Amino acid sequence: MTNLQENTTSHQIRIIKEYPADSVAVPLAMRAWMRSNHAGETGAVWIYRGALLALWSPKIRRMAKNHIQSEKRHLVVMDQLVPVESRCRLLMIWKILGAGLGFLSTLFGYKTFCSTISAVESFVEEHYNEQIEFLNDHEGYSDLQLVLKRCCAEEVHHRNDAESGLSGQRGILDKIWVSLVENGSVAAVSIAKII
Repeated sequence: MTNLQENTTSHQIRIIKEYPADSVAVPLAMRAWMRSNHAGETGAVWIYRGALLALWSPKIRRMAKNHIQSEKRHLVVMDQLVPVESRCRLLMIWKILGAGLGFLSTLFGYKTFCSTISAVESFVEEHYNEQIEFLNDHEGYSDLQLVLKRCCAEEVHHRNDAESGLSGQRGILDKIWVSLVENGSVAAVSIAKII
């Protein structure tokens, strides 16, 4: 059972209770997953921070401003569920890579940004669903499963929002870009689970 951490603000407490993550138990078998969730939500916040630098595109900035709000809430929740000593030790790298991915994708326009978000969020949906399925076989963790389901649903909303900005067939460069983003996501999770 996790207790509210010291220095938690009243705003953060409201978010934690809203999800509700204030009295969630995390099984030992989920620690690596949760560490990767925390790292992933950190990276997601920074993807959108990087995208907010696209001063030339109101559509990109609008989507980034909208999505970053729920990603920040997810990070508050993961901060609650993953003790500081259990977090990925490469968070600064995730921040830099996230900001770089967010900004770089905007340089190629709205469609590339949407492709990036779609690829990332599709991976995140699979990642969260894998954990939700795991918890189906472990009684006593329905509270954690509820939190993960809520986060997952919000990530799916982001994916759907991004996909609404895609039209027509994807070209070869887009397919290569999406493959790079997907493989990067897989590698990031694998690393975050162990470091």
